Amino acid sequence: NFRPEYSQIGGLRDLFPQVPFIALTATADHTTRQDILDKLHLHQPQVHVSSFDRPTIRYHVQEKSNPYKQLSTFLEDHTDSCGIVYALSRKRVEEVAEKLKEDGFRAKAYHAGLPAQIRETVHQQFLRDEIDIVVATVAFGMGIDKSNVRFVVHYDLPKNIEGYYQETGRAGRDGL
Repeated sequence: NFRPEYSQIGGLRDLFPQVPFIALTATADHTTRQDILDKLHLHQPQVHVSSFDRPTIRYHVQEKSNPYKQLSTFLEDHTDSCGIVYALSRKRVEEVAEKLKEDGFRAKAYHAGLPAQIRETVHQQFLRDEIDIVVATVAFGMGIDKSNVRFVVHYDLPKNIEGYYQETGRAGRDGL
């Protein structure tokens, strides 16, 4: 499920066969790693695989029961932290973000259905700590370079385990 732009990078390999290329990913499974090699036209590459275990990340799982109450209770214990709340649908993202704002949290919605300018504004506000919480679909996260994300909450379960690890991996990149 590469973005189309990523798949086009393989064309550069054909144009510049002598230029070294490197591809990096945090949590790709074997099939995805092979897809990367194929799409980027990497031939006989050195492949290094390491654990994606990060000892500073703790996982807590709760049965979903009155999810907004569960979320707001969690956030009340993390008032000095910033984080991401993932939901599966655009509608759910907007509903949760609006409720959080009404309850006094500095939160904004982010999903692919929003105009590009709004998405960019929300992204920049999050990076500059002008908002604490982004409620988002999986459209949010690629290219997030924010070291102090302290929590990732899945309001809804991701579609697969790889998505789960991709999303949770956005927390604690500064080692805290």
